[in-house]
Amino acid sequence: MEQMDRSAQLRIVILKWDRLYGDMIRRQIWDVWPNAVVRVYQSGLDALAAIQDAMPDLFIAGAKIEDMDGLEHLEPFVHTTLPILIVTSRADLRTYDMLRDVRYDGIYDGRAEGLEHLGPALRQVIQHRLYISPSMVPNLKPPPKSIMKDTLTEKEHVVLSVIGDGSDNKQAAERLQMSHETVKTHRKRIMAKLGLHQQGELMLYALRHGYVLVTDTGILYPGFQRQLERIRGAEVAVRTKTPQPEPANFERRRLFVAAN
Repeated sequence: MEQMDRSAQLRIVILKWDRLYGDMIRRQIWDVWPNAVVRVYQSGLDALAAIQDAMPDLFIAGAKIEDMDGLEHLEPFVHTTLPILIVTSRADLRTYDMLRDVRYDGIYDGRAEGLEHLGPALRQVIQHRLYISPSMVPNLKPPPKSIMKDTLTEKEHVVLSVIGDGSDNKQAAERLQMSHETVKTHRKRIMAKLGLHQQGELMLYALRHGYVLVTDTGILYPGFQRQLERIRGAEVAVRTKTPQPEPANFERRRLFVAAN
């Protein structure tokens, strides 16, 4: 692809669940390409529909989208040539692990580099030249085999997203449509694999590794929202999500203090 100049009228799609952050990225794009047509979406379903209607010149996405499980908003483009730039400031170990299975042309650490330095990454990625923020490089390397042998199963990942918010076995069993004993068994296996011994340790692990996300209005489960909706018998293609109310025993203040 030839070098893009400032007069180029590019079509760019941004997918960020934080609308303000998406608008900030759009302003940085206009600093590089003032004539670019930029659309910002918060819903993964809406963004994918727009891309299907008309393929853009560049797709910029976050690593965690509220109505997407894991990185499924990137999966349709594994075998395409669409330039993809992932812009994130929330990356955790689980996200890094998922990034090894999708295609992208760049990963930009908004927290480490700041959006004011986004321009060089944009120019590089749209030409299919790999851009990785230096802070991201160590985390994208494959983990040692000694760590990989005790990785959780897909079912255990889902269970961890539920019990990681402080839910006890009875509460988790109702939400997961499992028996109390099955949840109890999963909990024991998860804690053994992760080397954890107390419920508080499990909650901190879930928070720090992206299984639960605390918001002002409740709790989100990045990467598991749609699976949990299906388990509850809700519509599969849900365009809006409402954060779950905090379990009665969820210790918000202690989690925040310990995580910072």
